[in-house]
Amino acid sequence: MVFELLLFANLQNELPKKLMRTRKRSNVSGIDFDYVNKIGKMKGNKCVLPGKTKHGKERVATYIGNLCESCTFGYTKQRFRKNAKIEPRQSNKKYPKVYKQLKKIAEVFFPNFGYDCITLNHNLKCAPHRDGNNRGYSYIVGFGNYQGGALNVDGKSIDIKYKPYTFDGKKQLHYTEDFTGDRWSAVFFKSPIYDKLDDDKKVKDTPF
Repeated sequence: MVFELLLFANLQNELPKKLMRTRKRSNVSGIDFDYVNKIGKMKGNKCVLPGKTKHGKERVATYIGNLCESCTFGYTKQRFRKNAKIEPRQSNKKYPKVYKQLKKIAEVFFPNFGYDCITLNHNLKCAPHRDGNNRGYSYIVGFGNYQGGALNVDGKSIDIKYKPYTFDGKKQLHYTEDFTGDRWSAVFFKSPIYDKLDDDKKVKDTPF
């Protein structure tokens, strides 16, 4: 167990004081109504933007949640482009040492689990939600100097501090319980483009 804790210590030494601030989907972090009022207006649970698409449909903003410290490593497909290419995510280059340490943790704790993306969150208290884009099971682990902050999955409180846990976030309702202190978490998952990626851009599932 000492070796495993050293892995987290090495990771924490590489963490920035703050992550880039990004918007998540509103089901994760709640709707930022100030932001919505600047760019469009709510229609049901959607934020509708002015104008129409080139096909005459409503323009809808997807990421209207509150700003939070969160980034995702791995690869992504270019948005709103014909013949879109798959390219490295911005975080790969911005935080390369963090990315390297996160992959080391996966190699030690769950070497048989396949994934292509890792989302790193800082002091993010997720609201009850189900994931929209993850494929199948994910692994999550918490670390840092914090108290509380368990992961609640379908009503069951699970301590994930230095203890990776796997669950199906697309099917199972989950959220972050109250916490104090400095809480980090990392989620390892398969994205919708997992099967399209070359082997050197993902970790493949292997038999136990």
